[in-house]
Amino acid sequence: MTSPVHYVTVTAPDGEVVGYAWGDATEVEWMHRKASSPSAYKAGLEWYTKVREAHERGLTPLGVLGLLSHEPGVGPVTEAPDVAALEELARVVTPADDRRLLAQLDRDDAEAWQELADAFDALTDDDRDVQWGGGTKSPSGAIHVPFPRYSEALQRAVHALRGVGAVTPEYRWRHSPLPQAPPEGGLRPADAMRAATAVVSAERMSDGEIAEAVANGLLDAIATSLRAWYADPSAEEQLKADAPPTDRPHADPGTSAAAHPQPPAHPQPLAPPMCRFCGGSPAADVTFRAHRGLVILMGFRKTDGPMCMTCGLAVHRALTAHTLAWGWWSPLSLFLFAPLTLVRNLLAVRKVNRLPAPGPGTLGPRYDPGLPVHRRPRAYVALVPVLWVLFMIVTGLSGGV
Repeated sequence: MTSPVHYVTVTAPDGEVVGYAWGDATEVEWMHRKASSPSAYKAGLEWYTKVREAHERGLTPLGVLGLLSHEPGVGPVTEAPDVAALEELARVVTPADDRRLLAQLDRDDAEAWQELADAFDALTDDDRDVQWGGGTKSPSGAIHVPFPRYSEALQRAVHALRGVGAVTPEYRWRHSPLPQAPPEGGLRPADAMRAATAVVSAERMSDGEIAEAVANGLLDAIATSLRAWYADPSAEEQLKADAPPTDRPHADPGTSAAAHPQPPAHPQPLAPPMCRFCGGSPAADVTFRAHRGLVILMGFRKTDGPMCMTCGLAVHRALTAHTLAWGWWSPLSLFLFAPLTLVRNLLAVRKVNRLPAPGPGTLGPRYDPGLPVHRRPRAYVALVPVLWVLFMIVTGLSGGV
């Protein structure tokens, strides 16, 4: 029986979806997006480390996702029916993925494209009938590993694919299945690049990949698709026109679009904002400040972010008591910065006081508000400058009589 999981979508600054951090009741994991660029994959490795480090701090899986959701480029915590649904989402190919691959083709190199056409037009049935060598036993008893014998014409055709840029490191072929030649119709240009990259690159690791692509018609389908793309520039423009304003995922060719779950158009957080300290909710976005005046030097400090009633009250009391004790010991602090800081803290704490008691925290222990400000002895240090100012005023008025 499957169970729901929660996840956050991580997006790069350029808008590309890097991957998904997800968690169930006990574990939190990272899932790369299959069609992402190499740079996004590298960024995903860093996010994997970040996810594991957060979990090792003792946070619950939902607490980790809630913490990550406040970082730039990370979406809200969202629910998926199960891990399989999230895996389907990670396999979705976007129009931006296609455009990124097609940008690797060198349309301006007319000579390379002519070479591609000439090389494939020159292939004969004998070239496509790849023979194998090796596989025989030597006098010493060793067996030679079988290997394909590619004709010079076929090698020329494969080299021509490289010449136009169809074999590109922008496609992470090891993480995706090899595209197949469609029984009817041609490959989409971006899929032709995926197939070319996978076939040519895999040949270096496993002899016979090119031979198989020749036998099943995939290699010819690749060339046909790329030549049609080069001959008709409007195909590229049509791809751009078909792209939505934001790169919403679409299904791979030959599969049902309904099989790929679409992310919500306006995903909603599962809960109100969480406190940045304890993870409890509800929380209010507030800023508390502290000021310190030291004759001619001054110090400023602030703590901001979503805070629950308990943690917010604790921060307010700590920073306000600090200001009352140390915020007066310079002329500007006495008459401007310290009073302004206290007033701003009073306005901020009103938002916190209106919150109900927070629910259970998910990020860690909740702050202890401690004693109210008026019951903290050091807060009464503020009476010293106040009494001094009053003394100076009374003395001045008495001297003027």
